[in-house]
Amino acid sequence: MSPNQGRPSPANPLPVAIEGTRLESDEDIRQALQARRDRLAAQAKKGPAAAPGKAPVAVPVEVEAQAERPILRPPTALLCVLDDGRSDGEWVRLRADVLVIARTEGHIRLPHDGLVSARHAEVVRQRGPNGYRWTLGDLQSTNGTFVRVGSTLLRNENEVIFGSGRYRFESGMPTAPGVDPPGATPQTTQPWSGAVPVRSLVPSLVELSPAGPVNRIALTLPEYWIGRDAKTCAIARPDDVLVNARHARLYRDPKGWHIENNKSLNGLWLRVMEPMPLASACQFRVGEQRFIFRVT
Repeated sequence: MSPNQGRPSPANPLPVAIEGTRLESDEDIRQALQARRDRLAAQAKKGPAAAPGKAPVAVPVEVEAQAERPILRPPTALLCVLDDGRSDGEWVRLRADVLVIARTEGHIRLPHDGLVSARHAEVVRQRGPNGYRWTLGDLQSTNGTFVRVGSTLLRNENEVIFGSGRYRFESGMPTAPGVDPPGATPQTTQPWSGAVPVRSLVPSLVELSPAGPVNRIALTLPEYWIGRDAKTCAIARPDDVLVNARHARLYRDPKGWHIENNKSLNGLWLRVMEPMPLASACQFRVGEQRFIFRVT
């Protein structure tokens, strides 16, 4: 080895520290923050001091500063690709304006999930008058994109998932048969259900299967409970281990039919029909893959 090998060359010397300057280390910062927290806690516990026979002396209250956040560049969000059956997984930072989830042609690829289309869904960052927001959109996928909801007002053709059951709500209004968009190409994704739907003039909840509709429930009462307990639920799934005893409530009011989750373990999922704003912390699913979206 040459005596000079591994040493800085004269053309690229080591930087020289500026006299009188000391960089603050991560440990310095941690200790300063802890000391500040301790000082504020002691101040709040002790209160204003007073000399014997005199009124308490007013002590200026130290107000905590806000943590620094970007103001010139867009904010960053986080997306977690959940591990199977768990509440955590692989976290991805969303720094670009668009992130595509797909089987073969996207930023996050799920090649092992046959229910996912080549380009399935996208998360888009948009700037509006009140700042930035993120939306979730379906890219005309075969099997749809679903968000986990606490409650929703059902519209005609809305699809919901609870447990391993998938259902379509029909308002009872006649609709025109579906038409493929111009330029559409044959789908290669495994279709979850490819049967031609049969419509009813009565509001209904239609259970779907890969082979098509298997059960139609005419909604004639003002309220229905959905769950595994057949004694208390008019819409029962007694053999579905993913469904709670009383999983969700379906009811009608002057605005229409609503469905709401009953704090179930596996939740209630609504198919995305148009780009949907994402809350600061929410879940959605593509095929059988679940995600957590979170704003930092």
